[in-house]
Amino acid sequence: MDAAWGNQNPHFSRKKRARNGAPDRYNIMGSRAAGQTQVMNTRESNADAADRFRAIAERFCSVVDAAPNMDRTDVLVRMYRILPELIGEAIRLPDVTLSNENDQPDEQAACEPRASVRMNDEQWRQIYNSLKEKLGDWDGYMQVFDPTTDKEAIFGTLADDIADIYRDLREGLVLRQREETPPEEIIWNWRLLYYSHWGKHAIDALLTIHFRLRDMLE
Repeated sequence: MDAAWGNQNPHFSRKKRARNGAPDRYNIMGSRAAGQTQVMNTRESNADAADRFRAIAERFCSVVDAAPNMDRTDVLVRMYRILPELIGEAIRLPDVTLSNENDQPDEQAACEPRASVRMNDEQWRQIYNSLKEKLGDWDGYMQVFDPTTDKEAIFGTLADDIADIYRDLREGLVLRQREETPPEEIIWNWRLLYYSHWGKHAIDALLTIHFRLRDMLE
């Protein structure tokens, strides 16, 4: 096409500017649509991640709830099967970033819903005492808190491990059931608590249960 004719044709000029990267309304609308689609896909992905973790967390908590009516061997066998899945799904949780209306980090706001549903000390102690009674002499074990730095062994208990995991998981489960808290906030809390608290309990419990059951399951 002749360049002179193209320069005289307004329609051609507008399309040419768009192809050359000039910001016309068609490009802007396309960019906005793409951004909205990306945000929607991210939200759906986070919701799926929260639901996957919720499924395994509910299985764990259901075993704890049913433990008073179970044999202690059955309790530990079920925990032995569930804990690896629970740890794996926790590691898979996406590293979400929370922000307020001004796109500033707003992690403090994410802690507020959690505080409203957190088990109190008396509720936790009831779970702990029930597990301790159920496990009997299988409850206690020795461990090194941080195997990369510590040399002295300390005393641990499965009842404490399981009760702490239960409390940390239950918060997110209650919030997810209410459908009032965005999945990103629930994921952020579950992931934070995994790396700062219950992850260590889960790994210690899994190792201890392994040695409690290995002769029986061989």
